[in-house]
Amino acid sequence: MQKFHFKLQPLLNKELVYENECIGRLKIIQDKLLSEEDKLRNLKNQKVICQNNLSLKKLNDIVPVELRAYEEYFLKLDSDINTGNTRMQEITKELRIVQEELAKIVKKRKALEKLRDRWEEEYKDYLVSLSNKEMDDIAMTKFINKLVVKND
Repeated sequence: MQKFHFKLQPLLNKELVYENECIGRLKIIQDKLLSEEDKLRNLKNQKVICQNNLSLKKLNDIVPVELRAYEEYFLKLDSDINTGNTRMQEITKELRIVQEELAKIVKKRKALEKLRDRWEEEYKDYLVSLSNKEMDDIAMTKFINKLVVKND
């Protein structure tokens, strides 16, 4: 009995490879996104802590030089936070693109798998019909042989 052979198996294998590559890229981008989120969260926490320190120092008199240093530091933090937000938007956009690509690949792979399953089922049905036909032929041959033996 012949084994089922799916003619489009090489294409299905390629889609599986593409899917695994895409999943790998997705994980890398997700890690990058988490890293950026952590950096941004730390910058915002640092800003809040420094603002609280400045508020406490204002109560105890602060020299203008120190106030200017705080002001410059806050400007730098704001700049870093804005840069971080921009990077987060870029990474999120990149993540969305890879997710859409992965969705297309998965959809194509699933369609090929359904096609393979359907063709395999049709092949099995064909083998069953061949087997039934062969059994019918054997039964007919035996019946005819019995008739011939009776008539002789």
